[in-house]
Amino acid sequence: MAAVDYAIEFHWKESVIYWEGSRGVVFPGGWGVNPLVTYVPDAATWARRAPDWLRDRRDVVVARLRSHPGHVVREEGDESIEVRPLEEVAR
Repeated sequence: MAAVDYAIEFHWKESVIYWEGSRGVVFPGGWGVNPLVTYVPDAATWARRAPDWLRDRRDVVVARLRSHPGHVVREEGDESIEVRPLEEVAR
């Protein structure tokens, strides 16, 4: 299996983009704190918010985000009936 080309971009303000090739997903970030914070859906919420291409890959994505220096990753749940999907972007 070939290694997946991925990148992590921090955008001013309050967004972190996780890229795999030309596809990306935007996670909310928290600025004005030290260290910076990236918020990801918790395990119970991930499948309801992640795009199809990342649906079964939460552990990999979160581990990659956590390994990137300069920020911390915090998990958030969402028990509401309507959960807004994470925004997808493309290069």
